[in-house]
Amino acid sequence: MIGGVGWILRDHQGLLLWAGARKLPMMRSVIETEAEAISWAIQTLVGFGYKTVIIETDSLVLARMLNGEEEVWPVLEPILQGITSSLAVNAGYKMVYYPRSGNKSADRIAKETSTFTSLVPKLYSMVPMWLNSCFEADKPFVRN
Repeated sequence: MIGGVGWILRDHQGLLLWAGARKLPMMRSVIETEAEAISWAIQTLVGFGYKTVIIETDSLVLARMLNGEEEVWPVLEPILQGITSSLAVNAGYKMVYYPRSGNKSADRIAKETSTFTSLVPKLYSMVPMWLNSCFEADKPFVRN
């Protein structure tokens, strides 16, 4: 099964700084796919030099595992160890749960990956036309 992931980095006004989209091969579950998206986003943003980032996930269970509030599932342990290490080294990064209703854009990006013809990740510094309506609809939900 091939899945896709998407993430968005916004500024404090809700404007796009970066968005990422990536097709992933052989994901066993939705939560594993979400963990891979978080891992890729953190690696990318650390590489870009961002010091303060709030990472939002719509998976309450995953957020609780990453925040040490719930036991880590053995199948997720390798991915979460990498994320946890990255979060520990980058003190300005934190993980929070945020309901899907406030972030349709990341979901739309993940769905768009079904049209990708390769596994090469894509980064956007401008809102693509196919994402614009979701991105604008999400703006009222962006945390300041």
